[in-house]
Order: sequence, then structure tokens, then C-alpha cells
Amino acid sequence: MVKLTKTKGEIIQKSNELAIEYEAKYKGCGECTFLAVIDALRWGGLEIIPKGMQDRLFSGVCVTTAGIGLICDGNCGAVASGALAIGLALGIHGGPQGGPLYLMNLQKGFATVRNTLVNRCYQKYNSILCTAIQRKWFGKAWDLTRDDMNMEFLGITHGCAIMEITMWTTEIILDEFEKGNVKGYVGSPHVKP
Repeated sequence: MVKLTKTKGEIIQKSNELAIEYEAKYKGCGECTFLAVIDALRWGGLEIIPKGMQDRLFSGVCVTTAGIGLICDGNCGAVASGALAIGLALGIHGGPQGGPLYLMNLQKGFATVRNTLVNRCYQKYNSILCTAIQRKWFGKAWDLTRDDMNMEFLGITHGCAIMEITMWTTEIILDEFEKGNVKGYVGSPHVKP
């Protein structure tokens, strides 16, 4: 059984600190959110995926940035990566795809993401779309496929919604952990098979 090595508050705060650090280094909302959540949880004693898998998933989450591939018309990359981290933490499984246990776990996963992360975004931003979040945060939206606009945005962003969504996601996963819905990665030094 996993036992956290830090308090819930400390882990959430660490996710915020890492989000700031990673945003300065990587820039993209998708990868910054994902890495900050996974690394803060691991720092606090809850490893939900192995480091090698994290490194491999990094390539995929990079392209979720700014509404998928910088088009800004899609879901915020921080929201997409937060949902991915929640799904990984919940470890949706239960037999062959299409089986009743699988479908039940899948529905619980959908409900968790929808009723927590997505609801918070709608309450704060009235949307999960990149352009809507930009407009709410900055009063305008950019076309980040244009180099000049991308550079302008990166010069003022200071994380946009990255830190907030990172902390929400970390808190949601820790809440699910407290409910017994997150077991941790078997193979982690914190989890015994």
C-alpha cells in the first residue's frame, strides 16, 4: 500500500512550483502540466507511472499544447494533459475492452474528469478551449501558429492557466487517492505487488 511521504498541501504546492519551473523551461501548457503533476506526485510518494513511461509520454503531450498543435481552437493543452494524468492515476482497467467491468471503470473515469477538472474550468473560464481561456486570462487570444504572435504570447504568458490547472489536477488525483481509487504504479519503490 502506498503511503504519501509529504502532505497533500505540500504536494499540491510542489506541483505549482514545478509548473512555474517547467513553463520557463519548456513553454508548452501540455507538457508543463503533465510533468509537474507526475513529478509532484512522485516527489510526494505517489508514483502513478514509471519514469520511462513518463519520458515516452512527453512526446505525445507536447503536441496537446495550445489547443492541439498551437491551433488554439481545440482543448487547452493543460486541460488535456490534466485529464490524461487523472486517467493514468485511475488506472482504468477491468478485463477485455467492451466488458462490463471495463465499461464501468471507463464511465467512472469519465465522470471523475468531467465532474472535477472540466467543471472547474467551466466555472472559472466558461470553457475548456484554448482561445476562451486565453481571452478570459489575458482579454484576447493569439494565433500561435504565427511566429510573431507566438513570441508575443510567450513573452507575457507566465504560465497562463498552467499553474492553476496543474494544482487542480494534482488535488483531484490526491482526492481520488484518499478515496482508494488510485493505487500507484506497481513496480514503484512505494508499491508492493
